[in-house]
Amino acid sequence: MAFLDRLGEFAKNAADKANDGLEINRINSDITMQQGNITAYQRELGLYYWDKFVAGETLEQEAMDICKKIVLAQDNIVSLQAEIEKIKTDRAAEKAERAQQKQAEREQQKLAEQQALEEQEETPEFCSNCGMALTKGQKFCSNCGSTVTK
Repeated sequence: MAFLDRLGEFAKNAADKANDGLEINRINSDITMQQGNITAYQRELGLYYWDKFVAGETLEQEAMDICKKIVLAQDNIVSLQAEIEKIKTDRAAEKAERAQQKQAEREQQKLAEQQALEEQEETPEFCSNCGMALTKGQKFCSNCGSTVTK
């Protein structure tokens, strides 16, 4: 019987601890919700004073200093956004310039290839031994194998 009593006591303790944990979690959730409410109220209070500042009202010196910090931060944001736009514009210009350079290189390469083809077609050479047509720059005749002389 003692075993069953201890087992019952253990189960009761486990259930109590679980219930306590649930209650603590519920209370912690309520605390977090109240902290969120406080932050929302502070934000609402700040907007109230900000609206007064924007409307041109004179506030207490500390509130005025905070509002001036906000204005300075807004000016900094505008400046930083302008920097971002400049970087984007510069990158776009560099990209366009690189594309133009690549196109010019391709055109140069194509022209060089055309000139090389034209040079090969201009004056065919012939092997002095067998009379076979040679391509420009060929060192040996592909027909008879003799050395090409110029």
